[in-house]
Amino acid sequence: MEEKVIKKNKSLTKSEKDFYKSCGYLIIKNVLSNKTCDLFLEQIKKHADEDFSAIMNPDRFEFLVAQSMGSMISTLPLNEKVHQVEECKKTAEMTFQLMSNITAVSILEELQEHEIVALMSQMLFKEAGSRYADQAWQPHQDNVYVQNNSKNHNGHTTQYVTTNFFLSDADKTNGGLYVYSGSHKFGLFDADKKISYRESDGSPGNKISDSFLKKFEKIECSFKKGDLLVLNGNCVHGSHSNLSNRSRPLLSVSYITKGESFIPGKNANRKVINLKQGNNKLKKN
Repeated sequence: MEEKVIKKNKSLTKSEKDFYKSCGYLIIKNVLSNKTCDLFLEQIKKHADEDFSAIMNPDRFEFLVAQSMGSMISTLPLNEKVHQVEECKKTAEMTFQLMSNITAVSILEELQEHEIVALMSQMLFKEAGSRYADQAWQPHQDNVYVQNNSKNHNGHTTQYVTTNFFLSDADKTNGGLYVYSGSHKFGLFDADKKISYRESDGSPGNKISDSFLKKFEKIECSFKKGDLLVLNGNCVHGSHSNLSNRSRPLLSVSYITKGESFIPGKNANRKVINLKQGNNKLKKN
């Protein structure tokens, strides 16, 4: 099976919506401009540690401050500490503008057939040569953390959706993703639980047994800078190690149909984030 790719310049067709319901994923091309990707990546790298660890909820000022605490309580002079705080505010605003991107939100609401809200974001650098570069995520389902199993009116097995905004090209050689087409139709599978935030294990992800996975076709996906991957929360997916000299940065954002239940989580602290506030300065230009 070929990966399904959409060039977004109009409303989704019935066949595109049907593909998502059948396979559990969609790739939408050119959601973000190259300029937007470059500006955002340059800004968020200001908060990266030497390992290029994941940054949880960069759309929230307090999360950025907490994850930058090491440098902020160092021997830096006061004016530089103040500057770091200002950078945290700027990055949080830029992240929110990206996750509320008009094109992305409109696509998600077409698929969900309902208004959506965001729950959380996470920056994953997979920087070439860094500690986390060779990390390969095991086949897993994102909904295992959220536990939303509502079919609602649209027939999906969950109202939880995860997305990846690709800030550079990505394929199998630099840590790209793969999906198990149709795996979302059967709810949540049993899985071995693992830590999934700044984990020490080189193969994180709540791994699902191969006996289940062999029932589905594994699709290797490739992306260009600015592409968006949409995943039903129950769609099994994973990623490869990045042993190349090319980084694979992406912003992962999770959404849910408005009014649906979810588990906040200890570190993620998921919460309803209204996407209709303010102007979207980072929409595709």
